[in-house]
Parts: sequence; C-alpha cells; structure tokens
Amino acid sequence: MRPLYDFIVHVPKLFGDTVEVAGIELIKDTRWDDFKGRVSYGTIKAIPAKADLPESVKVGDTLVFHHHVNQQPEKYGIGEDHYLVAWHPTEINGQAYMVIHEDDSVTVLGDWVILEATEDKEVDIVSEGGLFLGTELVEAKQEAAVLYPSAGTEELGLEVGDVVMYGKNADYRITLPDGSQVFRMKPAYIFAAYV
Repeated sequence: MRPLYDFIVHVPKLFGDTVEVAGIELIKDTRWDDFKGRVSYGTIKAIPAKADLPESVKVGDTLVFHHHVNQQPEKYGIGEDHYLVAWHPTEINGQAYMVIHEDDSVTVLGDWVILEATEDKEVDIVSEGGLFLGTELVEAKQEAAVLYPSAGTEELGLEVGDVVMYGKNADYRITLPDGSQVFRMKPAYIFAAYV
C-alpha cells in the first residue's frame, strides 16, 4: 500500500516506559508526565505518493514526527503497530519533521528548523552564612544552535552552528532514537541570529 499524503511508520512501542536498575527491568508510570516518555520516531514503511520529498528519503529510514501518534493511536493507527504521519512541506499540520538515514545523516523535511535543545537548570540557594535554603529553577534562554540545514534555515539565511533567538513556547522538544533531544520550530518563530 502506498499512501497519497502520509507516511506509514512502524512504531513498536509508543512510550519509553521501562528503565533497567541493577539488571531488573522496571516499568514507569507515564501518566504523570507522558510527554517525557513519548516515542516520536519510527521506521518508514511507505512514503507518500503525492509528496515532493528529497530523493534521499527511503523506506527503512527513521522518521521523526509529532507526538500525535502517542496521543491518539486509535485515530492514526492502521494495525500491527503501524501509524499514519501527515506530510506537508510548509503547513504546521505537516507532522513529519526529519529523517534519520541508515548512515546517521539527517534530512530535515519542509521548512522545519531543528535546533539543539537547551535545558532549564536548578540552582542552589544558599544564605550568606552558607545555609542551604532550597533550589530555584532558572529557565534556559530562548536561544539555541541550528543543527541541520533545511528549507527553513535557507529561507532565514542560517547555517549549521548559528545561534538563534526564538519566541516563547516555540521550543517543542523531541527525543531522538539515540536519546539526544532537539527543538523543532517553523522559521516564523525565530526572531534573530547571532552572527
């Protein structure tokens, strides 16, 4: 089967809900923070027939996508751990973000911009006398480095490694298969670049 406008991906497990401790596999309860455990990637089983995709995108590559598959598996599931992922090169409803090839190279789809994820930090609060008073969460600046070239980075005149400033809440975080994290956003959310 070849879909017209969607990718078909195989995602054997929708949540990373296990952790190994001292050789014993434990199951985490993801109800409290299911966002951290969502699996947002799968093996491409079919490529949309009506998509103008780069030739490098192949069946067998890994597609990185929005978490909608985890939230509504009954809506996007088509059986046997296979799901539909919408493709559109410029619209926000295009849920396919990037492809990781077998050689670990990356193709960013459409005009998405992929940035290195930054982390908030907990800072210890200590009195002048050295007494520990607690911790405070310090939000990371709304800045990050461009990781991969795309139509979006080309539109903005950005290169890999450029640090950009982006709008509040534009930093949608995705965990990749290797455990690293990235932000994805549209070019309109990037306000400035440090050059």
